[in-house]
Amino acid sequence: MGREQIPLGQMPNSSRRSTEFNDNASNSSIHSRRPTINFQELLEDLPEPDRETGERLRRHLQFFFMNPMEKWKVRRQLPYKLVLQVLKIIFVTMQLILFAEMRMSHVDFVEDTTTVMRHRFLKEWNDDRDALQYPPAEGRYSVYDDQGLNEHLSFLINSYYSIQNDSFASFSYDVSSHPTENPLGAQIIFHSIPPIEVLIDRISNVSANNNTYDFDIREVKETKRLNLTESEVFQIGQSDDSVRDILATRGITFLPEDALKISTVTFRFRLRTIHYSPTAGDQKPECYKIAVSIKFDNSRHTGQVHVTLATVVSYVNVCNGRIIKGVGWSFDTLLIGGTDIFVLILCILSLILCCRALIKAHLLQVKTSDYFENVLKNPITVTDQLDFLNMWYVMIVVNDVLIILGTIAKISIEFQVCFALKIWFYREFYGKSEEKNSFHR
Repeated sequence: MGREQIPLGQMPNSSRRSTEFNDNASNSSIHSRRPTINFQELLEDLPEPDRETGERLRRHLQFFFMNPMEKWKVRRQLPYKLVLQVLKIIFVTMQLILFAEMRMSHVDFVEDTTTVMRHRFLKEWNDDRDALQYPPAEGRYSVYDDQGLNEHLSFLINSYYSIQNDSFASFSYDVSSHPTENPLGAQIIFHSIPPIEVLIDRISNVSANNNTYDFDIREVKETKRLNLTESEVFQIGQSDDSVRDILATRGITFLPEDALKISTVTFRFRLRTIHYSPTAGDQKPECYKIAVSIKFDNSRHTGQVHVTLATVVSYVNVCNGRIIKGVGWSFDTLLIGGTDIFVLILCILSLILCCRALIKAHLLQVKTSDYFENVLKNPITVTDQLDFLNMWYVMIVVNDVLIILGTIAKISIEFQVCFALKIWFYREFYGKSEEKNSFHR
């Protein structure tokens, strides 16, 4: 079995009492399952080869069912599997802390982006509304009359078409390509700016006759696209009242008779931005798409139209960035990378040792079952066979597999392994094909 044979005299009394074959079980369930058998008498009646095999098997079982402290007292051997688990807990905790510290800037970026969008596209939005207070310093952000609605729509449209000129940030429109000469401060052609989508949720019709109202409550959902011209945007910037006429030409009206029909009107558009924090040593430039949704909620039809803005920030895979600097890798990069690699090594070693222990336990169980059945003529029960399965090892194996997969994914995200592989693939295959083509020419 590959285990050192240990004299019974060196065994702790507690282990000897708990593992000898002739031990009288103290558990009442064992008594009810089957009668107590004196295996020592059975061993003495066996031939010499079978008796020696039984003695060796007993010593193996005694050692197998010891706890780590009892094994250390017997062999004076360091419980390396236990030490490995303690180290793994320490370094996995350290890995999580470093990962949380690094990704905290991303969480702040998403929250700050939403705050910027509110200040950019909601008229007269102030800092008091950004703070979470109870009770709130001000009421819900709302519109109450036609003039206020016109002012808000005019402010929204002007802000969208001037987002690259007036914002002290790298906002750009969600288009397929930007000018190559200056992609960050890109001034794209006006007609290339994506239109704003307008989603109108209303009922079919409301008619009034002699103070009698007929409601056709069939839901109607309409989607419009505001393809405004440069002159129209200029007119809206000069006068807020012109927005009503310009929207009417696109089939979008906010007349008094529409107050009972329209439930919600949502303006949607998409922007792009670059997230980079020089204060974070391991922060790499990342490009994000910002889906902005501004909702005018008139579902209660009380004359108070609630206005809310929501954003969905998503990572853009086609945009990549790198940091150019004269020195090598930063300390933060080395610390994070070293921790990830050390966690991988610890988990792989833990996985190998626990799998080996489970395999040895299974082999010992097979050998014990075979000896009891063929030699002692007393097969062991399924419950006794399950005692050989250490569920702690099974849990550690599952845990190690998950940590290894998570660490590999974490490394690929942090160090952009996928992007490096794409570059290598392009240079390896497309570069060689271009060289062959130039050679044949």
